[in-house]
Amino acid sequence: MSIVDLTSMGESQAELRKEINDRLSRLQEDVSDYCYQCAKCTSGCEAHKLLELEPHKIVALLKRGLIDEMVNSDIIWTCMSCFKCRERCPQKIAPVEILFALKNMAVASGKQIPGKYSTILQSVLSMGLIQDIQEVTMRDTKTKKRGDLDLPALSKPSDPAKFQAGLMKIAVEKL
Repeated sequence: MSIVDLTSMGESQAELRKEINDRLSRLQEDVSDYCYQCAKCTSGCEAHKLLELEPHKIVALLKRGLIDEMVNSDIIWTCMSCFKCRERCPQKIAPVEILFALKNMAVASGKQIPGKYSTILQSVLSMGLIQDIQEVTMRDTKTKKRGDLDLPALSKPSDPAKFQAGLMKIAVEKL
């Protein structure tokens, strides 16, 4: 489902726009008011190169109050969270944080989460990591573990149930 197709039918939702700005707690004002659509955020976006996500358009849609269209779109899930949009913005607007807020709103309203995100969530809940610790293949085709590369060992939660409860408490607080 494309955002472009839906914007012509959408109505402005000022109360949801305010809610998103409230979720961006580090900012005191409406972030979208400062965006002048220079598209520097989009020029560095890794998802734009592969998946046609355009962070400056996300900010423009927020400015117009077209929240439901973005929450119901799959485009919000394509963000790779590289934070380049925040680094490149001359106005210090963070489209990535807007996308986090939109994802949280989608989950809170019961929207279906794409399958890969569910898999990642299950992995984090079960072992505290997005994926299991991997070995690295070197140029000489030999595999090495973290210790072989002088990297610190990664620890998994000692009490998975306590970890899950803490993680869920934080998630509920943020919603």
